[in-house]
Formats: sequence, structure tokens, C-alpha cells
Amino acid sequence: MALVHELSWSASRARSFTACPRRYYYLYYLSWQGWGRNADPDRRKAYLLKKMTRMPMLAGDIVHRAVAEYFARRDQGLPWSLDEATAWAVEQLRAGYKESRDGAWKAKPAKLVRLAEHHYGEERIDETSGAAGDYGKRYVERITACLKAFFEDPQLESARESQPGDWLACEEMSTFELFDTKVFAIPDFAYWDSTRGSGERGTVRILDWKTGRPADGDRFQLEIYAFYARDYWGVDPRSTTAADVYLLSGEVSEVQVSDDVLESALAQIESSIDEMRAVHFDADGSKGDPEDFPMVAEDRAGYECSGCNFRELCDRA
Repeated sequence: MALVHELSWSASRARSFTACPRRYYYLYYLSWQGWGRNADPDRRKAYLLKKMTRMPMLAGDIVHRAVAEYFARRDQGLPWSLDEATAWAVEQLRAGYKESRDGAWKAKPAKLVRLAEHHYGEERIDETSGAAGDYGKRYVERITACLKAFFEDPQLESARESQPGDWLACEEMSTFELFDTKVFAIPDFAYWDSTRGSGERGTVRILDWKTGRPADGDRFQLEIYAFYARDYWGVDPRSTTAADVYLLSGEVSEVQVSDDVLESALAQIESSIDEMRAVHFDADGSKGDPEDFPMVAEDRAGYECSGCNFRELCDRA
């Protein structure tokens, strides 16, 4: 079945649109069809830049995959210790770094790791000066600390010890519909928590693993999961609990879903979709006009552009 370009919505897509419409254009429009062997050169370049990652994101993704692997092994009756999980995760980081540094990603840009730090020749990843070693060590330590928190934090015991029959989702991309628009959601982990709520199975608890510091929009993402729970599991959104788990600090920040929270979240989603729809076009038939998606203002360029994969397309490399 051929892929068809369409407007969809997610919390991360909304953040991209708000932070820098030009980056949003590169991500969701210019890069479209850039995977093809005979792709338009502009589309191909945008696609390859889109597929890059950075060390913070790579480390965070590895932690997510390690936690998912923990549950997958539990489902198979195979215990996995903290030491084993940490060794696996650190090896994933080293392998990804090597794929990027040695250019292995060129054979499979959608599958293998390509770091923006390497692409832009950033000093922090220079091996001759020793900076790369210090930079890499920072993320080895982050991965180690995050996994230690997952395995040992008593606040997460009910999740760790939950039974496979009570699991509802684990890093599974799914969609539901709001305002005639496909909404993407990927709950990190959701389960029936028998230690909370009333009834035989307790309440549905949704957890989002965070490997960095709290950020604007974290709470909003949790509110979206309340609608996901309604559509996928037939659960009253007001009877769910959702929490951001900041593994580095040990903070677990819960959202109490109420009618007011749901009403506010719906209004915010509808407004965001309307803004995106106003500039949406069919990228199957056109590359559109990037001027319809203005670059971030100069007074915010230092923050937004310094870590942007596409900054060379805006001459802000």
C-alpha cells in the first residue's frame, strides 16, 4: 500500500510547529518521499538530515528500549538484572556512535545511527582532543543512572512487578482520531495498577519515562493519553492516572485528570490542528513554499538553531 501524505497530529509535531515553523516544514513536508532511490535532491537532503539524531536523544532512546526489553523478557519468563541491562544499553550507545563516526549509516540511513554532532563537526565530539571521550562518558553515566532508577526506585515497584496479563501498552505507536485528524500517541508503558483505585483490576496507570529535565509540554502529553485510554481501552479518562517519570532526579509527576483538564486539552489540540491545517498542503504533488513556514525569530535563533538538524538549509550552520 502506497504511503499518502496527510495532515496528522501529535504532541511532538505540535511542539515542532510552535518552536520553528521552518523546521516543521523540513520535517513533515520537504523530507517527504526523500527515501526514494530517485528522490528529488532537495527532498533527499531534507530526509537524510531528518534521520539524524543527537547524543542526548540517542541515549534517551536506548533507555526506552532497555526498559521495553525488560518487560519483553519478563513476558518470556527471562529475568534481566540491572547490570545486564546497563551493559546492553552502554554497548548500544557505543555501537551507535561507531555507526555514525565510520559512516555505516550511509547504507541504511533510516536504520543506523547518524549523529548531528558528526555531521556538523562539533568540537564536543572531536576525538583528537579527547573531547569525544568526555562527551560520550556523560551519556554513559546518564544511561547508567536512569536504568538504576528504573530498577530500584520504590515508586516504580508496582510497574516493575506488574503481571503481563495487566499490561496494556509498551512503546507501541498507535493512532486515534480527534477533530477529523489522525492523532499519534506512543505510551511508554501502561498497565492495570492493582495497588490503586477500586475494582478488581485497580486503575489504568500510564507512565512516560524521561531521561532529561522537565520541559514545557510534558504535562500536556500526559493529558493526551487520557483520550487514548478512552479510545483504546474503553476507560473513562477521569479514572486513569498518568505520570512523567524523571529517571535522573527520581521525580514522579502525576496528572489528575478532571473535566476541566480534558476540556482545556481538547481546546489546545483543536487550536493546534487548526493552525497546522491553515498551512497544510499535499506534499505528494508539491514541495510547497518554505516562506509559508517562517524561520524562528532571530532573538530565539541561538537556542532553537544550535541543535537543529536542518540548520544548514537555513544558512545557520
